[in-house]
Amino acid sequence: MRVGTFELDLQAHELFDGATRVRLQAQPFAILCLLLEHPGQIVTRHDLQRRVWPAGTFVDFERGLNAAIKRLRAALGDNANSPAFIETVPRRGYRLIATDHARRIFTRPRLVVLPFSTLSDVHPGHFSDGLTEEVIVKLGALSPEIEIIAPWSSMFCASPQRAREIGESLHARYLLEGSTRQEGARIRIIARLVVAATEVHAWSDVYERTTADMLSVQAEVAGHIAHAITRQITSPSQHGKESVLCDYVLRSSTVKIVGPL
Repeated sequence: MRVGTFELDLQAHELFDGATRVRLQAQPFAILCLLLEHPGQIVTRHDLQRRVWPAGTFVDFERGLNAAIKRLRAALGDNANSPAFIETVPRRGYRLIATDHARRIFTRPRLVVLPFSTLSDVHPGHFSDGLTEEVIVKLGALSPEIEIIAPWSSMFCASPQRAREIGESLHARYLLEGSTRQEGARIRIIARLVVAATEVHAWSDVYERTTADMLSVQAEVAGHIAHAITRQITSPSQHGKESVLCDYVLRSSTVKIVGPL
């Protein structure tokens, strides 16, 4: 098991292992949410029944719970006999034993900052390299909850690899890429945030500046990019929204099922 690569996307109701979406049905996902609400504490079978299989849900609860826990452990690569995440407390319930480590694993997204490419012959690479470095520094200072990866090797500087492939190789959920183009005293900077698994652009922006003070331009634009990226990546799980979203997931996943899961 690759410890530290899982991410729980509460807004999309999805679990990721790096850039790979992990298949997880509604009940196992809801159980994981509930366990994350109470890390290190016992979540009783009664609590699980009340939140995930409430009154009016027509299903064999014991059979359904056992099946859901089994699926959740399989998705996490966990082992019931020597658990790394989910511990069975006999006759009582279950406990998320990784506590703070588990919270970091499931809630701390990983972002790859790719070197900005240069699309002009003026100052080849110098401005783009400085801008990339500024973005990394500002993201690190502004967003400690985001794990930032900066692959400076040549395999990623001009890589033909697709976003999905880069995300999978570095176990990252997001990629930040961009380019710079200079013409005379004007410079254009483009930045894009890409969801690695789907290769969808989650955010993009264009910055038009003059080259009067290149260092100031780098610092100012990098600040704008860092703030925008932070809002895009962290806003669904910040400011106390975790428990609200978990409760929504739990409510929306309680469907009436006849027969076993």
